Amino acid sequence: MDKTNTDILIKKREALIEQFLLGNEPAFLEKHSSILDEYFFTIFEKSIAARKITIAGTPFAIIALGGYGRNEQCIHSDIDLLILFEKTIPPEVEAFVQELLYPLWDARFEVGYAVRNINECLEMAFERFDILTTILDARFICGASLIYTSFMEKFRSDLSAKYLKDTLNYLFEHGEKRHFDFGDSTYLITPDLKSGFGGLRDYHTLLWYAKIKSDIKTRRDLEYYGFLSHFEYLSLTESLTDIWKIRNFLHYITKRKCDTLHFEYQTELAGLLGYRTKKRQPDVERFLGDLHNRMDFLKQINQITFEDILGSCRIKKGTAEARPTKTDGLVIKRRRLHFANTVAILQKPDLLLKIFLESGQRKISLSIEARRVVSEFLHLVDDDIKKNQTCIKIFKKILSLSYWEFNVLNVMLATGILEKFIPEFSALMNKIQYNHYHLFPVDKHSIRCVQIINSFKDHSESVTDALYYAVFKEVRNKNVLLFAALLHDIGKSDPQKEHSKTGAKIAKPILKRFRFTSTEIEDAVFLIENHLILIKTATRRDISDEETAVYIANKIGKIRLLRMLYLLTVADSKATGPKAWNDWTENLLKDLFLKTMGILKKGELASKKTQRLIDKKKNEVQRLLKERWREDEINKQLESMPQRYLVYIPAQSIVDHINLYRNLGPKDFIWQISKENNSDIRTVSICGKDKPGFYSKIAGVFFLNGLDIVASQAYSLGEEHVLDIFKVKPPKDRLFEKEKWEKAENDLNQAISDDHFLDNAVNKIPGTLKVSSGKNPEPNTVRIDNETSSFFTIIEVFTYDFPGLLFSITNALYRNHINVNVAMVATKVDQVVDIFYVRGLENDAKIETKEQLVQIKMQF
Repeated sequence: MDKTNTDILIKKREALIEQFLLGNEPAFLEKHSSILDEYFFTIFEKSIAARKITIAGTPFAIIALGGYGRNEQCIHSDIDLLILFEKTIPPEVEAFVQELLYPLWDARFEVGYAVRNINECLEMAFERFDILTTILDARFICGASLIYTSFMEKFRSDLSAKYLKDTLNYLFEHGEKRHFDFGDSTYLITPDLKSGFGGLRDYHTLLWYAKIKSDIKTRRDLEYYGFLSHFEYLSLTESLTDIWKIRNFLHYITKRKCDTLHFEYQTELAGLLGYRTKKRQPDVERFLGDLHNRMDFLKQINQITFEDILGSCRIKKGTAEARPTKTDGLVIKRRRLHFANTVAILQKPDLLLKIFLESGQRKISLSIEARRVVSEFLHLVDDDIKKNQTCIKIFKKILSLSYWEFNVLNVMLATGILEKFIPEFSALMNKIQYNHYHLFPVDKHSIRCVQIINSFKDHSESVTDALYYAVFKEVRNKNVLLFAALLHDIGKSDPQKEHSKTGAKIAKPILKRFRFTSTEIEDAVFLIENHLILIKTATRRDISDEETAVYIANKIGKIRLLRMLYLLTVADSKATGPKAWNDWTENLLKDLFLKTMGILKKGELASKKTQRLIDKKKNEVQRLLKERWREDEINKQLESMPQRYLVYIPAQSIVDHINLYRNLGPKDFIWQISKENNSDIRTVSICGKDKPGFYSKIAGVFFLNGLDIVASQAYSLGEEHVLDIFKVKPPKDRLFEKEKWEKAENDLNQAISDDHFLDNAVNKIPGTLKVSSGKNPEPNTVRIDNETSSFFTIIEVFTYDFPGLLFSITNALYRNHINVNVAMVATKVDQVVDIFYVRGLENDAKIETKEQLVQIKMQF
């Protein structure tokens, strides 16, 4: 019979889920909970064990807890139960639990349960607040209803009399910790639908608070008891409906309880939920944009709750009285800014902006009521207000007062007044850049960029932060920099066009409206149009080549622009995420900035500091080699080495490389393999004769032997020899690592002597790509730069990483009679950017004919 009941449950549940997936079951959560209720009621009604327990004088109640108790049962949500006795718990309850739950466990339902009496429950609830919140959601299913009502009455009585303040403090503190642990979901491309800031837990917190304060019974009571306005209640219902729908579909496609919307699920979810482009492809960006809009509302609901909690238990008596501010029409009450009354706004609409200035200057948040008022009175922000000189000055001042810790601009964004002053910004609202690279939606990213620039005002002991502070102090017109930061991605409103140039065109009339001078507009437009040039150059060019800095200096032209562009680049990269900003990127950018600044200030190519570093390193090499080499031999060898090599390679490594060169003799190559300190990486230093395709053949041999290349650098040693340095992952089987390296060495000898030795390796390169973001792979892109360097053609290849990538590219170049002189690798989301400084094999010159350039692009 139990099996039959379980089968009935499963069939009903499957039919309900099928209807939900077809879009025919809007009340899925309640009906799913109801199906489970029916199962428990049926088992209880027919249970012999339950009957014996009841007849013996120990009746009990079966109670739903948590999400099940709230009638919010998603597809793979846990089922939490409480079997509650008044006092004595009889041993026969174990037999009943077996009847009730074992069939569900056998059917792989996730069921948690507890058997308690009333006193035990009360004691545990007030000892552990996580248990207390589950009891707030308790719902009677079947059994002795009087036990349930008696328990809930005692619970409410004790809560109100003894534990009210502690419980409210817990809600507040636990909420803050949860937001810290899970992050702000309205800022994340992979949001947590349940626990993040803007997730379902923010709604639950409001529900718990309302149950504690007013003993509400249903969600509708939130409006009836004054916790939400009618508009807020309707918006809450819409937001919850959408988020629950997404959560259920996420459970369905993952076949488990899952609350984090990872990249690999987003494309499928967008398609299932009906988000399609004109070409019928899943429109992930629109889907995520709508989701962020819904979660942003739940975030605001949470802020309402927190403010009410603060008002209930954390504010000292007497502070509820309104205190005037310097701005007539604004008052401070309960540590929050309020409008004195709405009549004042009708008389002085500029108060809608002034309240944000007051907030930024005092670092006091707007009350939730003030935010509501701003949103409802936006129609008063007309052209007269927007063109008013005082209002323009106030807006510029507010921009300089927005920090991550106290984000005035975020509140302006949420209330709609930012969009009212800059209508063009509306196209960025909740706009998602669907990749691993950008953590935040475009609007939040732009505001974050402003906040980071404002953080440069603070002096820091960190050397690099001190540089930002020093550069920021030298910026004369900080408003230009801040507006450029706010508008730098405004061009992303049109994804079909290059956003930097488009953004510059969109920004120009905005800057005119804000009364910037023609010179200031010119500077801001330049910053927006070129906001990527420094980071691209730093990560995709050989910055140890002085020509790189000269090219950038000529491009920027003015010191004031370089300062602002550097700070904007740092802020933009930091606001993008860890894949755009790390120690390596930071140091490359700093080096490029300092070199370019030296050129613009003094017209110097190599800085004195760099030359002193090289001279010091040469002296150290002389000291280490003087017992084995004559001084003139050492000097000759050092003079043959490029400057970028001498700058970046440690003295001891230079000595090792010189010894490699000396031991080369008649051989085609010689190598040295060393293990990196505190890293599972091998450094392979290869000194060899400069033969055509040498670099490509090394990459091919490593691929053939399963040795993954992490990074590489190529240097010339005089006219006839080269030094290639590879960072590679060791063989998977460490027991035979020595033998693997011996085989690789033998293979390289054969590859050098036989130009077709690696032909078979080409056939092993994967033909299909898997992209971690779940998107379809984008086509390879090849860019050719003949401007930056006087001596080399620079080829950029944008593609997806796969085994043998470096060999595939360099082999194609070699077969087209092109020699790789310098190679670099940069990361662009889940793509890589391989950069090669090349010259023709036949004429040892740049690749400049139209036919050759077309031929290069056709190879990829």
